[in-house]
Amino acid sequence: YRLLVILRPPPGHFFSLESTGQPPARRIRVGLECLCSEEQQLGHTCFLHASGGQLPWDEDCYLLDTLCTGSYLDVEKVTCWVQMLVASAWLLLPHSRRWQLTALPSGKSCSFQLSGASGRHCRIEMALAVQ
Repeated sequence: YRLLVILRPPPGHFFSLESTGQPPARRIRVGLECLCSEEQQLGHTCFLHASGGQLPWDEDCYLLDTLCTGSYLDVEKVTCWVQMLVASAWLLLPHSRRWQLTALPSGKSCSFQLSGASGRHCRIEMALAVQ
């Protein structure tokens, strides 16, 4: 099976595709966007206009720190994170008792193999894209 998984930036952030002039060598920059009016209604601080230069620390900051190198998404970090997330979620599913999920090495996509007790195998590849 092949799946296309669309990644979206967390609130207050955007993705911007930057080309180095030679396709397919592209990088995806993660930037901050102003959400002052939305954030004030929720009682939060806008990432872009945080007072005192202090950015609020929350799960979004942790994710960006985990998935980026500098201001750019790191494909290897994102792939590793998605593989860990899928493996953790798999253990919560009833099928995990009958099927074993194994993450397979893959550079720019997430590949898994499901192995059943009967010896059946199923390979799944998740291609990651941004929106």
